[in-house]
Amino acid sequence: MTSDKIKLPGMDMRVMVGKEIKTGDRTIWPVMRISILKTSEERVQAIRITPLAMLIIEPAEQYAVSFEGEPMTIEAILELAAPLKDVLEEAREGRRITVE
Repeated sequence: MTSDKIKLPGMDMRVMVGKEIKTGDRTIWPVMRISILKTSEERVQAIRITPLAMLIIEPAEQYAVSFEGEPMTIEAILELAAPLKDVLEEAREGRRITVE
């Protein structure tokens, strides 16, 4: 009997922003960690998706919620998921009033 060992070169981990969820005037942007385990031939062996946090945008405010049970600031979620900077800026632009 032969034993072929699978060599695993490591894990590829990324933090990604999910698709926006709209409910009434509230928009929720989920943030998750995607872990991909690959073989030495670059074949995917396993994928793990871990929810980390949410950016919640309402007409009067924006705030972050961590799934780890710890308080989370807007700055912390923006460090975790940089693409949310554009989302947050766009939400803030929509509330600005231009007076001519």
